[in-house]
Amino acid sequence: MDIKELLVDGSTKKIYATAQSEQVIVAFNDAGGKEKKKDASAEKAEINNAVSVYIFEYLESYNVPTHFLRKLDAKSFLARRMEMIPLIISVYNLSSQTLTRRFGIEEGKILEFPIVEMYFKDPKRTLPMINEYHAYALGLCERKEMTSILRIATKVNAVLKSFFDRRKIKLINFDLEFGRTHNQILLGDEVSLNTMTLWPLKPDGDYHKLPERAEKKIDDYRELKDLIAG
Repeated sequence: MDIKELLVDGSTKKIYATAQSEQVIVAFNDAGGKEKKKDASAEKAEINNAVSVYIFEYLESYNVPTHFLRKLDAKSFLARRMEMIPLIISVYNLSSQTLTRRFGIEEGKILEFPIVEMYFKDPKRTLPMINEYHAYALGLCERKEMTSILRIATKVNAVLKSFFDRRKIKLINFDLEFGRTHNQILLGDEVSLNTMTLWPLKPDGDYHKLPERAEKKIDDYRELKDLIAG
């Protein structure tokens, strides 16, 4: 696959244009997170790509519309090119350290109703939390697009909760990003161990309370990858 130009240079991945105008390459970076050693960082990129590919394919099997097309190599996959909507949708099923700090909820408490939060993704700001009325006022998306975003996010949560429950893993929280192409809203970006908090069940019946998202260490990534994608 021929690379034309760098479109996005992010902290966890780069996105490249290709000779096909409607396709991009999503390539995970070797560096990032707490692991500074080159070998560990390279392994983390491969793990995140493997998990993203596996989960995107799994979600597609449940008719969740995504930008994923196919795996390219150990660290990258091919995706549809989209106009990204500058929103991060965060879904919480159990109270994490973040919710405990903000609201005083006991860590690990199962939430009777999942909490869905929305953040404005703007490099000039530090991800301010907003609601859908902010999104409309700021021109980030239309009402029908927001309906699609929240419907897809809710379906992804239901599908992934069941997926992880069967593997004796608790899906604590995760982040999703979306884009538009040909008047359709698609799940985009990555669905990897960078964007999820997962607690696997230990032999003693308790849960291994791993750090949130990219705060995990390389051993945590290895453990979870083996449980998810083998």
